[in-house]
Amino acid sequence: MSSSPLRILYVLNSADIYGASRCLARLCQTLDRTRFTPVVLLPESGPLIPLLEKAKVELIRDPNVSVITRRVFKSWRLIPFFLWIPFAAWRLRSLIRRHRIDLVHTNVGTILSSALGARLARVPHVWHIRDWYGEFGAIWKYYHRYILASSDAVLCVSNAIAGQFPAGPKVTVLHDGFPMEEFEVDHAKLRSEFRQKYQIDQEHFVAGCVGRIKFVRKGQEFLVRAAAILRQQGVDVTVLLVGSPSPGSEDHLPRLHSLIEQIGMSDRVVFTGEIADARPAYAALDVFVLPSAQAEPFGGVVMEAMGMSKPVIATALGGPLDQVVEGETGFLVPPANADAIAAKIRTLLDDPKLRIRMGLAGKNRIQAHFSLQQTIERIEEIYSGLRAK
Repeated sequence: MSSSPLRILYVLNSADIYGASRCLARLCQTLDRTRFTPVVLLPESGPLIPLLEKAKVELIRDPNVSVITRRVFKSWRLIPFFLWIPFAAWRLRSLIRRHRIDLVHTNVGTILSSALGARLARVPHVWHIRDWYGEFGAIWKYYHRYILASSDAVLCVSNAIAGQFPAGPKVTVLHDGFPMEEFEVDHAKLRSEFRQKYQIDQEHFVAGCVGRIKFVRKGQEFLVRAAAILRQQGVDVTVLLVGSPSPGSEDHLPRLHSLIEQIGMSDRVVFTGEIADARPAYAALDVFVLPSAQAEPFGGVVMEAMGMSKPVIATALGGPLDQVVEGETGFLVPPANADAIAAKIRTLLDDPKLRIRMGLAGKNRIQAHFSLQQTIERIEEIYSGLRAK
């Protein structure tokens, strides 16, 4: 007699659509439903819910999930936050038993109660680490021990993220996977329509990035400074910035507008705000730039750009070290270095054949090393191994 499907509870910190939630939606859509049943716990309503409902995923909403944020971490709220964790974990224990959950998978590193709740309910726990903890300082010394002690498997999205932990059998590098069919679109049509919508000349060279607007962390200021450097050299480049500030960083957008005006680039920087489908924006680019001056754990936007056959210039920190092959799929540059970004943009601007070659190599690299099917098979293997224990 075959066993019933393993019921997996995925715990997420938000119902917004961003990198971690997109990965979760893809996972839920692709899991073998004869072996696994996904159940998703969210603390709130949001745009992610229709995606999960379309995938016929069972949903649970509980606002009492203990999610740590930078605002909490850097304020007096940290004390009541820690005091609340045991209560949140006990609530989760009851939920796990009520919904007959066999395994808990915490999808981000900022939820502290789900691991303890899984232990109280005596079910295996998988912790997906998608975060860089450099700013945690001495606290990380204790937090990483908690992660390891309360988990049966710790999945890290890049070698840089895995490097935050001591080597051990629980820690596994598992890159986020991407379905190649998402990139099978009419690139020329999307490019033309997007450029027309945002009044970008069809023949103009465009470099841009996709992500939250945030100084240093996302580094858009280094990209616009790079374009200003090129303009001083007589090279005209349009900069496309897709995204909006994250909550708590709303002032970064007017700061960026002010900088752009100061350096004389107001006529060459296009802002789109958040867009539901970024593929037309990628299609409109000639080169994608990840200018983050702090380490990106993995950078799904780099993968999406490569999937859309775009050469990538990325900061040589964190996830891009796993993603970008220097000189083959793009270039890696030092952090916070507008001159280096400008030099690589000019190299690609001057060599259209190199752009095409790197773009195709990037797409082939995803297919060979970062396909969604490879990721799903590995996760299913981990789940099955934990069930067998």
